Amino acid sequence: MSDEIDIRVSLDLDPEAAMLTIADYDDDTASYVGPAKAAFSEAFTSLRAIHDAKAAVADDPTLNEAGQLLKVDDYAQKRMIAKVYPLWDTASSSLNAKVEAWEKEMTKEVVSQASQMVSGEIRAHFKGLKNDGERHAAFRQAMEIGDQVTTSAVLGAPAMLSGFDEEMRGILLREYHERFNPGLAKRLRAVTAARDLIDGRMGVLKKEVAKAVGTIKIKGNTFELHGQYSGEITPAQLRAQRDKSNKPFTV
Repeated sequence: MSDEIDIRVSLDLDPEAAMLTIADYDDDTASYVGPAKAAFSEAFTSLRAIHDAKAAVADDPTLNEAGQLLKVDDYAQKRMIAKVYPLWDTASSSLNAKVEAWEKEMTKEVVSQASQMVSGEIRAHFKGLKNDGERHAAFRQAMEIGDQVTTSAVLGAPAMLSGFDEEMRGILLREYHERFNPGLAKRLRAVTAARDLIDGRMGVLKKEVAKAVGTIKIKGNTFELHGQYSGEITPAQLRAQRDKSNKPFTV
């Protein structure tokens, strides 16, 4: 987070604060989640710019309150559509592509590192254990000590040869890759969290844009175009009224 916090914009969109919510974010993973940080940075900068524009237009003597609101909204929509929203979409897509590719890596088949005879003996040993509990315990013990010969022998053949079912083999296969390829597992966790962060905070971003642009507050009940009473007029309502009033001037 920057030393000078801008209270006009939600902390949920501060790029540094957002990255700190990713448990595996550090020097090893920063470059992989870079698209997310860039998207948050652009959004945060743009929201501050919209707030600044709103403050500046208030001093324009040629515009009434409605004109000022529409000018700020036009600027906000142009900036968000041209820069921020495309950057968020691109970040989501690129991060998701990494997630999908690395998920395949984390579930790819394992080749036995032992000879065919030794591998067969290892699988026969596992199958001969009393129950699934003993098989699971033996496999995880081999994992803990880094015994890839044993674990790859079990996973490098159909599950039934070792006394497991295919569903459990899939779970153990994932644990195997996490154990013996921790760097990839860490990167996968980081980019997954970054992708979910981008997708999950799009709603916050749109709310912050609406807040930065604002509305015209009206005292008392006012009848809107849609037949509802409200104490404010939105930019969309103003634009609809303006477009309607401009129709007679169309050549």
